[in-house]
Amino acid sequence: MFFIMTVNTPEDEDFITVLYSKYEKMMFRIAYNILRNDTDAEDAVHDAFYNIIIRDGYSKLKRLKDTEIKAYLIVTVKNASKCIYDKRRDKSAENIDDFYSIEGDPSAEEIMFSRYKTEELLNAIHKLAPDDYELLYLSVVMGLSGKEISDRLGAGTGAVRQRIYKAKKRLKTILEKEDIWRGS
Repeated sequence: MFFIMTVNTPEDEDFITVLYSKYEKMMFRIAYNILRNDTDAEDAVHDAFYNIIIRDGYSKLKRLKDTEIKAYLIVTVKNASKCIYDKRRDKSAENIDDFYSIEGDPSAEEIMFSRYKTEELLNAIHKLAPDDYELLYLSVVMGLSGKEISDRLGAGTGAVRQRIYKAKKRLKTILEKEDIWRGS
C-alpha cells in the first residue's frame, strides 16, 4: 500500500490502514470471483483503495456507518475488477492474431475459423456474452481441454463441454445474422 503515503494526516493514514486490514480479505474474495486469478484479484483490491485515496473518498467514508462503508467498498472493488477484466479481455482479443500464426496441423476450429477474415471473427466474438467469450478463448485460443477449463472455472467437465458447444452455436448465429457464415 505505497499509495497510503499520499494521505494528508496520520489520522487519515490510520483510518485507511484499519479499513484495509478489516475489509481486504472480503474485497479479495469478491475480486477473485470476478477475475478467477489471484494476482488480478490483488490488483483489483489495490486499485480500489488507490481510487478511494486519490479521489479523497476516505473523507466521506469516515462519516458513514460500517454497513455503508462495506457496501461502498464492495461496489468499488467490483468496478476495479471489471476494469481489469475488460483490459484482460481486450488484450486477449488483440492476441488472437497470434493464434493463427502457430505452426502445426490445423485443428477443426482453425479450419472453421480460417474461412473468415480475422476482423469479421473478432467483431463477432466481441458480441458474445463475457462467459461465452471466456469459454471460447480458453478452448480455442489457449487450447485448454474441457477438464482444464472445468478445473479453472470450478464447473463440471460435462457442463463445460455443453457450455462451449452452446457458445460456438451462438457465435455461428452471430456470423449468420451478419451474413458472413461460410459453414457447410
